[in-house]
Order: sequence, then C-alpha cells, then structure tokens
Amino acid sequence: MEEQQLLLDLGPAVASPSNSGYRRHRSSAAQRQAELSAEGRDIGEIPEVANPARRESCRKDLKKFCETYFPKIFYLPWAPMQLETINRLQAAAVSGGQFAIAMPRGTGKSVFCERAAIWAAVYGYRRFIVVVGATGDAAKESFRAIKAPFETNEDFMADFPEICYPVKALEGITNRSRGQTWRGERTHIVWKDATMIFPCIGDSPTGGTIITSASMNSRIRGMSHTPAQGGKLRPDFVLIDDPQTRESAKSVTQIKERKNFINSDILGLAGPGKKITAVMPCTVIQPNDLADQLLDREQNPAWNGRRFKLLEGFPENMHLWQRYWELRSQGLRNDQGTETATRFYIANRDDMDAGCKSTWPERFEHDEISGIQNAMNIFFADRTRFFSEFQNDPEAMELGDGEQITANMIIDRMNSRPKMEIPQAASRLTCFVDVQKNLLYWTIVAFDDHFTGWLIDYGAYPDQPRQMFTTRNAAPTYRDVYPGAGQEGALMAALRDLLPPMLEKSYPREDGAELTIDRCLIDSGWGDSADTIYTFIRESRLNAVIMPSKGVGINATMTPFSEFKRRPGEIISPYEWHIAPIKNKRQVRLLRYDTNYWKSFYRNRVLTSRGDPGAFSINGERITDRFRLLADQLSSEYSIAESARGRRVDVWKLTPNRENHWLDCVIGCMVAASEQGCRLIIDPPTAIGKEPAKPSPAPSPQSPRPKVFSVGKRYGVGKVYSHS
Repeated sequence: MEEQQLLLDLGPAVASPSNSGYRRHRSSAAQRQAELSAEGRDIGEIPEVANPARRESCRKDLKKFCETYFPKIFYLPWAPMQLETINRLQAAAVSGGQFAIAMPRGTGKSVFCERAAIWAAVYGYRRFIVVVGATGDAAKESFRAIKAPFETNEDFMADFPEICYPVKALEGITNRSRGQTWRGERTHIVWKDATMIFPCIGDSPTGGTIITSASMNSRIRGMSHTPAQGGKLRPDFVLIDDPQTRESAKSVTQIKERKNFINSDILGLAGPGKKITAVMPCTVIQPNDLADQLLDREQNPAWNGRRFKLLEGFPENMHLWQRYWELRSQGLRNDQGTETATRFYIANRDDMDAGCKSTWPERFEHDEISGIQNAMNIFFADRTRFFSEFQNDPEAMELGDGEQITANMIIDRMNSRPKMEIPQAASRLTCFVDVQKNLLYWTIVAFDDHFTGWLIDYGAYPDQPRQMFTTRNAAPTYRDVYPGAGQEGALMAALRDLLPPMLEKSYPREDGAELTIDRCLIDSGWGDSADTIYTFIRESRLNAVIMPSKGVGINATMTPFSEFKRRPGEIISPYEWHIAPIKNKRQVRLLRYDTNYWKSFYRNRVLTSRGDPGAFSINGERITDRFRLLADQLSSEYSIAESARGRRVDVWKLTPNRENHWLDCVIGCMVAASEQGCRLIIDPPTAIGKEPAKPSPAPSPQSPRPKVFSVGKRYGVGKVYSHS
C-alpha cells in the first residue's frame, strides 16, 4: 500500500507502465555510476619494488636503513655513542626489552628512536607501535616525524610500494581511506593525524600494522586493535619520547605519577606473558627527576639506562677559555665576528683541549673548528642548559650566589631516628601551623640551645590517607570533617581539634626527661583567616604558648626588622623578627618575620654537616612516599641575589607547580626557636626589649667551619664562596 501511495503521489507520469523503459535506463545509469565510483576508489596495481637489493640490505641493519633512506639527516660521521645507541635500539626492536637513553641535545636520540620504529614496522618486526609524549602536542610531533617519510621520501616510498603507494593514492584526503580498494577488496588503510594503519595488500605481512600516539595524560590501559585479517593486536613497541616537562621534573608528585604510568600502564600494554619493546629517549632536567631515576641502573636495571655527555672531562686551563670567551663576546658586540677568538683557540689548542674529549668530534658549527670548541661555546652561553641538556648531569652545576636545596639533599638529612624520638641534647620544642583553604599543615621540631634541629613529626589535618597529596586534591578536608560549618567555622573547629592535644602532651626525651611544646606559631597570612586565628588564640586556654605570625619578604630596597626604631613594648630581634605591642581590638601580639632571611637561615642549617652545631635533620628510618613528598616541599624554593642601597639579599621564590607548606612550617619552627632563646654559636646580641633566655645544659660543641662550594664543583670551574 505504501509503495502504491508513493507512486500515486509522484503522479501519473511515473506510475504509468509506459515508463518502464525509463526505469531500466535509470537502473543502468546507477550501475554504471557505481562501477565508475568503484574504479575511482580502486588504486590499481601496486608498482614493483624499485630496488629490491637496497631494500633487503637494510632488513637486518638499522644503521644502514638510516643511511640509505635518510641521508639528509644522517650525513655526519657516526659518533661512538650513536653507534652504541643504534645497536641497542635494533636489539630491542627485534628481541624486545627496554632501553632508556640520554644523549646530548642535537645528537639524534629522538630521531634514532623514530627511525627504529619505522624500521621495525616496515620489516614486520613489530605490528602495533605507540608513540607517547610528555604532552599531547609532543606526542603528535613525534608521530608526524614517523608519518612523514611514507608521504614525502621518494626512495623510501619506491622501495616499500605495498605501504606507500596506497598512501600516495589518498592524495592527502583522509576520507578517501574509507572506501579505498585494491583489486576490488578494501585496503582498510587509516591515515589520520594521530593514527595510521598500513593497507592490507595481498599477503603482505605488514598489512594492518598500526602506529598511534598518546600523551602521558592519556588513558591507554587495554589499548588494542583488530586488523582486517582477524585476530587481535596489542601494543608491542612503545616509543616514550622525553616523558617529562620542566615543570613535572620539579614535582616529586608528578614524577611519582609519571613513573607509575610508565611502569604500570605503558609496560603493561602488551598483555600477560607478552614482552614489549619500550625505548625512551630522555633528558635529565634536574637531579632525581623522572629521567634521572629511570636511567639509574641501580634503581631501575630493567631499563638498561645509558647516558652520554657531549664532553668527557673538563678543560684543565680554564683561564685560557675565559680569555677566549672574552674575545668572542667582544667580537660579537663590535660586529667583528668570532674570527679573533677562533685564532686564539688555534694558537693555544693543545693547552685548551687538555683534560677533556669531545664525544662527537665532528659536531661543530661553520665558525668553529672542533667539537670541544663547540661544547665550550655552549657552556659559556648557558651553563645550566649545558649541564642539563648536553651533559645529562645537572647536579654538576652549582649556582654561584648560594647553593640551592634539592630533594636529594633533604633525603640525605634523614637521621635514622624513629618518629617522635627526641635526642638528649634537645632543650626545647616548637610547632608551626600553616593555614590553607582545605588543610592545616604542621611540623614539630626539637632544638638544642645552638639551633641544632630535629624535625620529629609532621603532618596535615585532617590526616590524609594517601601518601602523596596536594592541597588541591586533599581528601578529606576540614570542610568535609565539619560539613555544617562555613569556612571560618570549619577552620576554628580544626584548630580546636588539632592543637590542644598536641600542646598539652608531654614528649619524652631519650634520657627520660619530658618536654612540652614551648612555642606554637600559627600563620595568620592566608586569605581572610586572620580574625578567626586571633579569636581562637584569644579564647584558648593555651594562649600563653600560641602566637599568630606573619611572614614578610624583605627585599634589598626595604628596611630590615633589625633596623627598626624600637617603640615601647616592642621586641626587635637581630634574627629579623619583630613583635609589636598590642594596639588593636584583637588583643593578641603578632610576630612578624623576614621570610627571605629565614629561608636563607634554613638553607645554611641544611648545608651544615650533621654532627656540627646548627645542623638540621629529619627523624625517619626509611624513605617512604610521604617522606619524598616532604622532601619535595622542603626543596620547593630557590633564591635569586638582589642588591640595592648597599644591601645584598637572597630573595626566595617558589618553583612553579610545587607546594611549600611544610617548608613554611619548618622555617616557622626555627623562628619560634629564636623567639624562645636559641642562638647560633657565633651569635648576634639578644633581641632588644626581651630578656635573654637562660640556656639549658647542652654539649659544648666546637665552632663550625665554613662550608666551601663552587660552580661546577666536579670540574673545578667557577668562583668559590663560603657559608657560615
């Protein structure tokens, strides 16, 4: 009925039997159109291999494959480190296994790995290749480098026509892949921005091979592919290209997350009982970052880590190189070029090259004559970049104006004491609470009379069940613990639940004596929390122990607290803290302190050898993830020297993507210890307006010797300075 109604609706001209000839004509035209369309989709016969002998000669030789098909990339003589890398990549691609490699920037580590992936795919060694980058854009960049030869490299395309001819037939139009046929059968080719699947041409063993990309933030668990021939493919070759960013390399949390992602998600892609090939070209950005850990054969032997330097050793006669650099810089400033400096190098080359060797002698620019000269030009232009990107050893670089604290330094401060154990030498305890929107961070530090300190306990409130956490992802927060309260009410309740048990408790010393916390400071500088904190202290039965505090960064242009003119009732400390008299409705005295001064003071305590007076250490018996998080926070800031008005000040800044809450707590504990009478052996006078504290009995230590550090200390380069 529906068909009859349709014919009636179309009118008598269509419904009439006399038009059956038209219908046959239309059907014939549709058939011819379908045939033409099918002919348009069919790519025709695949060309013969242009040079079978050339193709076959590279089947078992990755180095020859690179030289044969990519001569514009591999045109310089091979360096020994490059040959070793090629051989290791070939073995991994054929037999499986893991290989992490750090090479100087510009020596081809990523290019080698990308060509190894191509070689493994076109010769059938690997069927499912995944390119993983630190970010989505980085992964796509590596993927495009792998994809390009299939579209643009004439010799390569001519020798692998069963793959490249169908690609060429697409003419850059991705949608054509859906209907592409060969001899009437679909090729099942896929050619997208982030995925390519090789065409199925006859019995070619590479048909259905897939190469795809992902980032370190991707969900890749369970990744698989079902080729047209049937069966199921799981990834069997993973290229992890520089898996960290500069920001992630500075965060112990991100390092941990990325390491877990690699070892669990990526290496598990092949499935149970399958051996995956995983190669990772990487750059060490800072000590103990992700690359540094995976390259370490002691920590991660399965990765077969190998790191190469641009320069082995360092020049013995740096004074000649200093003169060379002065000549080079002068020539560039005066538009005279670098010829004078190069002539100086030629005249003194034997002496200037003494003590070092270039790992790639042929690597130098048009205005240079040797690999050593090239390396030293990089060194003088940017020392930090040289040690990181070209030596893969950023730990060799010490900053000139003040050594920066690293997470490894903090880990080295672990003293093997159990948590809460207080040494007999300790005479006082201080506590600090750092107030944040979601959490209260706190530390308790024991001190002797001369600023030797032991961090005996630390934590967050509410307590966090996870070992690794940030303020942003904390769970539970104190708003969770007190669901009916607003921000101020939740903060007040959290302080009431955290501090009284802590401050009323007795802490046994190892000789049996009992200590209590002498001073607890609460940071009152966060947001709108000050009024709540003042109210809590004013109403607390422990207000003789608790004080509000506020850190102020005093730079070189500002007047330090120690130079303030004292007013009645005011306490001014030569240790750069200050307590003003009560003069407002809050009726609580505020302790303000110079954060720049105290962070430098803290650095000196960390740099003081354990056992010397004034050294800082941390109670702990093993390195846990929570301890690594502590180490990350206690090393989260760096200093920059600033001079003005005849004053030189180290101004401290937070490293991006790091948190510093426990650092603030430890520094606050040191300020509290100073307020309670702690003094260094070589001591400034007592705070003006405050009675000097009577020191408790303590060992009679000798005065500490200054520590000496230098720029590039492993190589004897740079100026020497000292810490007290």
